[in-house]
Amino acid sequence: MIEMSYNNIVEMDMWSNFGCFTKPFSNTGGLLTFLIPPKTVIIGMIGAILGYKFDDYRESNDKRVYRIEELYDIKISIQALFDLKVKRVIFNSHYGNDKKDMLNVKQDLLLNPKYKLYISFPDHLKSQEETFLENLKNHSTVYNLYMGRNEFPVNYELKNYLENLDTYPLNKNNINEFFENKPHIYGVLNRNMVDNPELSISHETVIFGRLKNQIKRLASHFEYLIKEYPVKRYGFTNFEYIPLSFYSMNPEVDCYFNKFELKTDQMLLNEIGDNKWISLI
Repeated sequence: MIEMSYNNIVEMDMWSNFGCFTKPFSNTGGLLTFLIPPKTVIIGMIGAILGYKFDDYRESNDKRVYRIEELYDIKISIQALFDLKVKRVIFNSHYGNDKKDMLNVKQDLLLNPKYKLYISFPDHLKSQEETFLENLKNHSTVYNLYMGRNEFPVNYELKNYLENLDTYPLNKNNINEFFENKPHIYGVLNRNMVDNPELSISHETVIFGRLKNQIKRLASHFEYLIKEYPVKRYGFTNFEYIPLSFYSMNPEVDCYFNKFELKTDQMLLNEIGDNKWISLI
């Protein structure tokens, strides 16, 4: 078994006019969307940037092992950079053998979705990381990127490349000491590892004396929970899920987790700035 270490983080933004990440239990009566892209979608985007074909596989023990599965060791985190607005639309779809047969499908669409992604390659995928970073710098992908559907092309921008990061092994013995300094923990939290997360905002970014504007600005800053968030996809039919916490974010307000309880013995945090940490999944 490969012992993996994660020393670098690629920070990038991606956005589009519309988007949708259909939940697996949706049906034609109403296709629901995740508010943030599943990790399986992000891994697919990484594969598209690297040039991985969706049908590239090898046979192993009478099973198909797809090449993209080697990217599942990549860790990610997400910040939503918009107000998580969704609109229900209806579009027409053909069904059956007769093209005259039409079906009205209701679909939830994200309006002006924008996300900040933190992506960390393990050391044994160093060559893939270098290619990925170079393609981002050159704004070049092998295959086109979409925000869930091919009608919604993705814009993207490399924001930062953080190298040789410090990691903090958080455990039940040192967690109280860690939070005494109230460090900012950004991104998503695996709820299998933590419980009772608390959110905070940096008040210095809020203009005091304008109560109405404050309420409007802060209204979206609370915890969202996805009970079944897709993190791995095997054989294109089977998925692995985890429960996940996240929050929305506004450029005018700094929102972050500042407290939680550990369910497990250890959780690794990566430093991304002065008093700023991130949890990766």
